[in-house]
Amino acid sequence: MKNEQVINRRIPSVLLLFWALYLSLVLVSNTADALKALGILSSDAVFVSGNFDLIQKVVSIYHSPGWLAGLLYAGVLGWQTAGSILLWQAFVADMRQKPGHKTAAVRALTALIGLWAAFLLSDEFFLAYEMPGLSNTHFNLLIASIATAIAVRMDN
Repeated sequence: MKNEQVINRRIPSVLLLFWALYLSLVLVSNTADALKALGILSSDAVFVSGNFDLIQKVVSIYHSPGWLAGLLYAGVLGWQTAGSILLWQAFVADMRQKPGHKTAAVRALTALIGLWAAFLLSDEFFLAYEMPGLSNTHFNLLIASIATAIAVRMDN
């Protein structure tokens, strides 16, 4: 029975590790995209997300000033940075079963859920749901994050 308890205890750690890795990769490719847009990376850089161009396209529906896309993108990068840090901290705390590890996990997953929820609200505001797959991706990430939060909270 002890092995089963160890395995069950590790499920939240594996989920937190997945989200920490995923969001970190997204952050790196988005940061590379920002550096490319700023002319710091060459235009033929490969590991870039293309999300800066996407945000420019999305906000253009309201004929927004050019700086708005940059400001929104910087906000996303900040949120992703904070979320990545929180997820890595939660993963380490959960692996070590430190006091407050569940609180750290809930805090990190709340930041992640908030990010996807903000994207969904932005999709609606900027009518980005008309772009094939964009809202579905954000919705699926939101649901997966919520499911992870439920699994982590149910872990005993």
